[in-house]
Amino acid sequence: MQGKMMFIHGLSPIHSGTGQSVDVVDLPVAREKTTGWPYVPGSSIKGVLRDVCEPPKGADRALFVEAFGPDTSNAADSAGSLLFCDAHLLCLPVRSFYGTFAWVTCPAILERLKRDCESAGVTCSIPALTTVVKEAEVAVSKSNKIATKGGKVFLEDIDLAVIADADASGIAEPVAKAVFPGDKTAIEWDKTAIEAFIQRFAVISDDMFATLSETATEVVARIKIKDETKTVQEGGLWYEESIPTEAILWAPLLAASRKSKPDVLFGLLDDVKIVQIGGHASVGRGLVRVILASEVC
Repeated sequence: MQGKMMFIHGLSPIHSGTGQSVDVVDLPVAREKTTGWPYVPGSSIKGVLRDVCEPPKGADRALFVEAFGPDTSNAADSAGSLLFCDAHLLCLPVRSFYGTFAWVTCPAILERLKRDCESAGVTCSIPALTTVVKEAEVAVSKSNKIATKGGKVFLEDIDLAVIADADASGIAEPVAKAVFPGDKTAIEWDKTAIEAFIQRFAVISDDMFATLSETATEVVARIKIKDETKTVQEGGLWYEESIPTEAILWAPLLAASRKSKPDVLFGLLDDVKIVQIGGHASVGRGLVRVILASEVC
């Protein structure tokens, strides 16, 4: 079994929901049971990519069916050779008093990413952070633009002290190269995007990340208007939650090859650049960049 790492970069808020809720937010995003972190189910990703990769009418469908499986009416015939895992949150964009916003992650997420890379056979050179990040601390790069001269980072209404001897650029760079590959044919990276990512990258404690993953998502009010009176229809007000624009997620993509070589199956996704994931496509939700990486280094 051979694998690649699929990175998803949000170009607009992503609403991958769980249906109605009895909480304050009527339409929350899907969250992991154990961590409470937002995620995108692998079934959503597979469905979207299946539609995008659907061959035109009259074209040979053999490779497509091998990769994604047969139509629903013939689902018992075989399973698809491409295995789509859930997309886990890697970097949560959080409003910052300096630098506009920060791409925030935590040690537990970085360790999970490295573990998934190892399981999928993807080379990963993300180093471990040598300093323990405490609850009121943050590790940033030396070239960061989100910290004050006094060594403080303000995320939402939380102020964190910068760890003086910690440089997170070594962690940020391999992630940035995977997410912003630039011209793949020339094996060059989007240097401007990589530099901006490193400048905004921040590592906070696991507990602090859990707090921000609950409070820093996007919640908007939606209403339904009566055509006759142009007023809000009774029961027509609801609140929906989304993973914010600029969020970065990762999902292992595995090829359990039966006939074709894994690279041939992965090749079906070579032209996939921007897709729509989750609900509310008609109001611009869920536009994302999709990047397949064979290494994170």
